[in-house]
Amino acid sequence: MAKSSKDAYGASGQTNLLMFVPESLHLITERTHPLYDERVHLPLEESMVLNIMEFGVLQPIMVWKDPETGLACVVAGRQRVRHALEANVRLMAEGKEPLQIPGVVKRGSAVRMAGYRDSENEIRQADTPLGRAKKMSGHLDRGHDENDLALMFGCTVKTVRDTLALLECTQAVQQAVESGEINATIARQLADLPPEEQRETVAQLRQAGEGAKGHEKSRRQRLVMGTDKPRLKTRKQITNALDSATGDYAAALRWVLGEAQEGS
Repeated sequence: MAKSSKDAYGASGQTNLLMFVPESLHLITERTHPLYDERVHLPLEESMVLNIMEFGVLQPIMVWKDPETGLACVVAGRQRVRHALEANVRLMAEGKEPLQIPGVVKRGSAVRMAGYRDSENEIRQADTPLGRAKKMSGHLDRGHDENDLALMFGCTVKTVRDTLALLECTQAVQQAVESGEINATIARQLADLPPEEQRETVAQLRQAGEGAKGHEKSRRQRLVMGTDKPRLKTRKQITNALDSATGDYAAALRWVLGEAQEGS
């Protein structure tokens, strides 16, 4: 007699995992509803649509039946549902079978469901940039190419290249990316420099970004990298450049040298 899946895998329990046609699921857009999430209005990402067309929805969503309307409401997994809807439009246009979405049913009040939603969103831990790079490298070793990786990881080929470049960087650069002090695009530029220059430049970038966030941090670090000016590699070069620098460029150089004044 064939074993049940529970017995075959040595599982200690079993739940009901249902398959849903995405078109039958209700995405809540009423702002006053406890389960409303403004991310339901985010634009679709092409890379995610292509990923779902190729692999389907791999992570189950969470579904709740509203006792007042009888609708199967999406508690968690809005983006998976939205992108699956677009994937199905394209699949059917190509004469292919539409996909279904795995889902776990939850019972309780709408307020309780909102707690499930927030918990699922907040405790999720994204892979680190270095961890992602190592996974990509492993797939390359197994015969996949950059286009395959872009599809698997739901990103562009450029992002794949930038991420893989992290493996060619010094430990100082890798640590700066892991800590969020610099991004993968900057790391890609640093990967082309000799090791000592990588270490010097990442120290300058850290100093330039200190105390800044978002666009301001990016602007300072772009200036250090010399996006539209020759890259300055040593402290002496930076000091000399200050003699003729003005405006934002001069301010960024002072930040690099640790000479920024409060309020400047």
